[in-house]
Amino acid sequence: MDSAGRVVLPKAARERAGLRPGAELDVRVVDGRIELEPVSARVTVEERDGFWVAVPAEGVPVLTQDDVEATVDRIRLRSTPGARTDA
Repeated sequence: MDSAGRVVLPKAARERAGLRPGAELDVRVVDGRIELEPVSARVTVEERDGFWVAVPAEGVPVLTQDDVEATVDRIRLRSTPGARTDA
């Protein structure tokens, strides 16, 4: 932690958590630990063409194919017994 109280999260931790620059985080202290949690996007639910969809209240980053593939890979690693999760 620097003299201004800022903390740098290691790149590997940011990537595993799916954090991007500018991500809004909730900060709380629990049992002497500092916990950071990404703020969930605020959405409204609307019916469109017969389907209910969540619509963000404000702009959100575009979800790319690379984002989807990286998320699928992370989920597969978590569900594979003995798989390394620090990659």
